[in-house]
Amino acid sequence: MKWKIVFLVALIVGALGGSWLKNLPGFVIIAYEKTSYEMRLWVAVAIILFIWSLFLLFGILLRSLLTSAGKMKGWQGGRQWKKARKQTIQGMLAFSEGRWLQSEKAMIAAAKQSDTKLVNYLIAAQAAQYQKAEGQNSVERRDAYLRAAHKLEPSAGVAIGITQAQLQLDNCQNELALATLNELKIKSPNHPFLIKLLCVAHQRLNDWGSIVALLPAIKKFKVHNEEKLDGLENESVQNLLNSIAENNELEKLKDVWQKLPSHLRKKESNQLHFIMLLTKFEQMEEAERLIKPFFKKNAVFKEADNDACKDNLTKVIRLFGKIKLTNSSQQFNFLENWYTQSKEAPSETYLSLGKIAFNAELWGKARFYLERSLQANPSAETYLMMANTLKKLNDHELAGECFKQGLEFVVNKN
Repeated sequence: MKWKIVFLVALIVGALGGSWLKNLPGFVIIAYEKTSYEMRLWVAVAIILFIWSLFLLFGILLRSLLTSAGKMKGWQGGRQWKKARKQTIQGMLAFSEGRWLQSEKAMIAAAKQSDTKLVNYLIAAQAAQYQKAEGQNSVERRDAYLRAAHKLEPSAGVAIGITQAQLQLDNCQNELALATLNELKIKSPNHPFLIKLLCVAHQRLNDWGSIVALLPAIKKFKVHNEEKLDGLENESVQNLLNSIAENNELEKLKDVWQKLPSHLRKKESNQLHFIMLLTKFEQMEEAERLIKPFFKKNAVFKEADNDACKDNLTKVIRLFGKIKLTNSSQQFNFLENWYTQSKEAPSETYLSLGKIAFNAELWGKARFYLERSLQANPSAETYLMMANTLKKLNDHELAGECFKQGLEFVVNKN
């Protein structure tokens, strides 16, 4: 309809304009060198209008062609983008369902046209590794996708590196993971999840000293909750001390203990573990000096109002019974006095009193407390100590019966 109106207007204008132009008086002469052209004025105007119309028509045609090409290109690009988006969604769904090969193929196929290329490569890397049991070169493909992601988005180096470290840890490539994480730590030293992965890598490699060094950062950035942090502190300190003790390095053991942060040395569980290691090195006097303050803390057993305190007190009494001093009589008197002052001592106290009395050659006291230990909490160790005590009292018949009962106890328990 629009073109019809334009055409009608053009006819009217043309008719009126043509009549007007034809009646224009005058001539136009065009001279070039020795040649000249002469025409009526209205003819010259008509030629100029015709040429101008041709240029205008050409411009409209050219613009139309360019617009059509752009629309074609945009249509084609939009179609490819929609296809890539659909493939990405399919890849994510396949990944969620554990169909690793389909997920990898879909993600890589979509990466060429997708506007989430980084995500495509990261998911493809994970999907490739999870095919390790099903095919070959999965780790190589994983690394290739990670390199492509880094080349595509260098600014996302931390995110890509963390993904790489996680995959290396999942694949038991602990040394490689540690190297990756240490490199990332230079760029982002305060990243909580990075610190958490570093802790995991050091645990896998039994590098407890490095974990102890990480503890302040783990606490500062709240990588773990308080309960898990407490457990990690105990685990790392005690395993660090164990690794030194296994190499029979007593001086190093003491030096490392003294250099630990004070709050770690003040923890009862760590103190008791250090004392236990001292007894293995037969540092009995030092072990006794360090363990005696625990009895003052727990002078009344009822004051230990939670399970952790009760467990620690039980450990203290058992550990005290393992300490062998030159003057065992003094040690026995100390524990017996504590026992008589305590309103409700744990049953483990009887065995420790019996063992210390045995070391002090107080055979009657040893028999008395070992009998009470057997009544309260029988064990193979108590039966053995009782049999040896009876032998010292020259009651060999009863000692033999005690050995027999101990053997029956072990068999029935197993």
